[in-house]
Amino acid sequence: MSAIKLTSRPFRPLHSFLAVGGGLLLLAAFVSDVARSSAQQLPKDLPKLPLLPKDLPKLPLAPVAKSTTEAATWLRRLPLEKLLDKDWQVVKPKDNLHPGEMLLAGNEAALESNNGAVRLAVIGDMCCSLAMPVLETAILLLPSGEFDLEFAFLRGRIELTNLKTKGAAKVRIRGPGESCEIVLEEPGTKVALEIFGRWPRGTSFHKVPKPGEHPSIAAMLLVVKGEADVKGPNKHFSLKAPPGPALLEVDDLGESEVTVKHLDKLPAWATEEGNTERSKLVKATLAKFRKLAIAKSVPQALDELVNSEQEVERSTAVYLMGATDDLERLGQTLRESKRPDVWNAGVLALRHWIGRAPGQDQKLYLAMIAKGKFKPGEAEQALQLLHSFGDDDLAKPETYEYLIDLLDNEQLALRGLASWHLHRLVPAGRKLAFNPWGTKEERAAAVEAWQKLVPPGKLPPKAVPDGK
Repeated sequence: MSAIKLTSRPFRPLHSFLAVGGGLLLLAAFVSDVARSSAQQLPKDLPKLPLLPKDLPKLPLAPVAKSTTEAATWLRRLPLEKLLDKDWQVVKPKDNLHPGEMLLAGNEAALESNNGAVRLAVIGDMCCSLAMPVLETAILLLPSGEFDLEFAFLRGRIELTNLKTKGAAKVRIRGPGESCEIVLEEPGTKVALEIFGRWPRGTSFHKVPKPGEHPSIAAMLLVVKGEADVKGPNKHFSLKAPPGPALLEVDDLGESEVTVKHLDKLPAWATEEGNTERSKLVKATLAKFRKLAIAKSVPQALDELVNSEQEVERSTAVYLMGATDDLERLGQTLRESKRPDVWNAGVLALRHWIGRAPGQDQKLYLAMIAKGKFKPGEAEQALQLLHSFGDDDLAKPETYEYLIDLLDNEQLALRGLASWHLHRLVPAGRKLAFNPWGTKEERAAAVEAWQKLVPPGKLPPKAVPDGK
């Protein structure tokens, strides 16, 4: 498995190649249709984003692709009218795939267009080895029309390959009302694409979002082999694999500039295989998940893995809960499991989940109140802690006083999140034991120990914000 990495630098908000397609700047907004929060309605002024292109006909529609990998590498929701149902269905080898189906994968999943012209393969990073881990990939198939393959790219990391024996293959990636065309010029031409969302550091949570407040959506397109044209309503790029203009990068939804980079050779991340010990364990875990999902169900598979004695199996199950939008199961797991690795994975999964698109954090806030029985103030605090602290916050002693005080809070979620931040912001504090599930006396002792390390009114010895 290739481990695709956006850049070698730390994560920052990106200008996206989505600008090529104009309305493709909103591609990541599709992600909001996956979420199932509480029965309450979102704030009235939350940005309204279309679920599907307006010209998508109703199901049933003729298939446009076939799965080419083993059972349960893909999961899908269908039919379209039941898109918001909890139940994910296992996709079997050679299953027909229809427009309107939401397809989800961790890694190793692939499909081919019905005419055999294009292969779409998922390249994941569920072991979180990169600074910007892609925990899952989701696409929404669309009627292909004049193109060999057409889909909405919701999130994740994929490779597109021209499988024709001669001639170009044409792919269209859709957004709400706009499109971006990628022409794979020759047989064997291959491009890698990524869309990834995160809230910028220092962005506060607001129950009603302020104008212009949204996660930063990063994107890139790399020509791995051959030549490709990328066309939008207003921009056109001719790219080729190294040596040549091979890479498009984007930084932020709010920016329109596209960075085109000349590469002398492919970066290491585009050629290296995922042969680390952890990647092998994750691969084995996903194989186990597939067997369980086929024999039982997706929820039962998650329950079995999260109760495993193996850390990789527990963490992978937590990431899959977030990927499949099973927030109730994820919340229950975080309340009941007393394993630190489960809690750590849960925080990463939730931070990933709220960064998918505008409105995700408001949905989680409402779900915590309606389903998790949080008080509104507690839910608001938890969402704030799922965002990151900015440089101004980290320069204030009050930030650390607040986090240390939360270690003795009656709400487990707030204690756990405060500890999660402290152990990343204050390396010297990692030697201090803290059990979020401990007794009140144990928690009070932990607060006292932390206050000795970071006295009120003082800054810690060193603050190093985590990039994930």
